[in-house]
Amino acid sequence: MSDTTTQTKPIVMVVDDDFLATKAVVQLLERQGYTMVSAGSGPECLRILAEGLTPDVLVLDVKMPEMSGLDVCRTIRSDARLGEMPIILLTGCDDIETRAAGMKLGVSEFLCKPFAHHELLVRIRAQLDARRIGRELDSVVNRL
Repeated sequence: MSDTTTQTKPIVMVVDDDFLATKAVVQLLERQGYTMVSAGSGPECLRILAEGLTPDVLVLDVKMPEMSGLDVCRTIRSDARLGEMPIILLTGCDDIETRAAGMKLGVSEFLCKPFAHHELLVRIRAQLDARRIGRELDSVVNRL
């Protein structure tokens, strides 16, 4: 697992079947100092994760062929190694049913497509900060 409390760069995985959208997000986040991994489908994402990658944050599109983002999320949440990984789900702003399903699956954040790049950056940073604080609290509790 990547450790965001040291000097290593956080790993962000982007999963979207839109190649150009993925490329733009990857380039943006690389410029911000993140280590980037991308997948063009749900099955590809799960294959990469099964090989041992544990991203610090997953940015996951909902509407993809073969396997929806919700199906990917459901599979990830059933894996003890990945179950607590923050997931930012890319949805349509008016898609209340998808948001409700995502909340039941423990999605950390929702971002409406199309989204402003600065909003994605803020949400990723918030998820990384929350994980760091959680780890620090766990460390304090374990010392008690």
